[in-house]
Amino acid sequence: MVAYNQNSRPVPVFHAFPALEEGSTLAGYAALIAGHGLLVPAPDYLCAIGTKHKRYEKGRWRIFTPRHKPNDSLHNHLTFALKHEGIDLAVLKALFVTTKPEAIIDIVRSEPTGAYSRRLWFLYEWLCGNELDIEDATQGNFVAIINDTLQYPGPSHNSKRHRVRNNLPGTREFCPLIRRTE
Repeated sequence: MVAYNQNSRPVPVFHAFPALEEGSTLAGYAALIAGHGLLVPAPDYLCAIGTKHKRYEKGRWRIFTPRHKPNDSLHNHLTFALKHEGIDLAVLKALFVTTKPEAIIDIVRSEPTGAYSRRLWFLYEWLCGNELDIEDATQGNFVAIINDTLQYPGPSHNSKRHRVRNNLPGTREFCPLIRRTE
C-alpha cells in the first residue's frame, strides 16, 4: 500500500523538470508517478500545488493554488489528473498494473454515479482487459472519456456498462492522444 503523504512532501525538483518554488507539492500524475515509482515517459506537463494563490506555468509545470490540492489518496490524485491533465494512457496503464483491482473497485463503489469514478472504471477495464466485479451502472448521465477542451477526441461510442462515451481515438493497442494547445 502506498502512503500518499509521501506524494505531498515538498519537492523542488522532479526528474529533469525545472525546480519548483519552495513548499510546492506534487499533484495528479506527478504524485502518482512519484508515489508508485512508475517507470513511464514524463507527461508533456506535470502539476503541482504551489504556495501562492494564483495559477501559473513554469516551464513544463502547471502550478495550482492551495485550494486545488487533492487529499492524499489514489482516488483524489486520479480525479485531479483526469480533471486538470486529461488522459495519459502510459501512466494509467503502469499504475493499473501495479495497483490491486480492489483499489479501483473501492473508488467506483464509493461514488457509483461519479463521472470521474466511472471514467476510471472504464479505463481500467479497457486498458487491462479485465472486467471488475462491479455491477453495471444504472444511473448517471453518459460522460465522455476524453475532455475535448484538453485533448482531441475520436468518434464516440456508448459503454452502457459504465455509462460513459468512449471517445478515445484508437484501440488498446494503439491510441494516439493529441493535447490541445492555445
